[in-house]
Amino acid sequence: MDADDKNDTCVRFNRVLWHDSKLRSLRIVRNDDLDEVHLDVELQGIPGQELTPMTVVFEDALFFFSDIDLQGKRECSDDISSGKCKVNTDLMAKLQNERLKYSPDALAGYFHFSVYLIPPGGTLDVIAARFRLEEQAKESARRRQRVAR
Repeated sequence: MDADDKNDTCVRFNRVLWHDSKLRSLRIVRNDDLDEVHLDVELQGIPGQELTPMTVVFEDALFFFSDIDLQGKRECSDDISSGKCKVNTDLMAKLQNERLKYSPDALAGYFHFSVYLIPPGGTLDVIAARFRLEEQAKESARRRQRVAR
């Protein structure tokens, strides 16, 4: 992965309009020999427009950390405050030094993706190789909302 690919991944993630989007669900999915973290979200688009149901898929995920206050998430209407992608972070350095010390290049080509909920909702941190956005069928998104109520 060259520097342009690394930069493009974070630029694309950081351009998503996270603020006031909604986190509806999350799951960890095995895809062949790799794990993926899936976040079902409703993303902001043009101000005043309807939220768009999407799935954020973190591909080739190595680590997933969450600290979510479910009551706080509900009280704040599932709202997301922000999302960030970075190439090198303190968390990645800590993981490398504490859990991956015998594999010095284990995190080369990986990114730290963070999603912050409106306080006191909490945070999600994923160390993964890539991410993609998948549009959800409107009917399945409506069905999930009905089940959630």
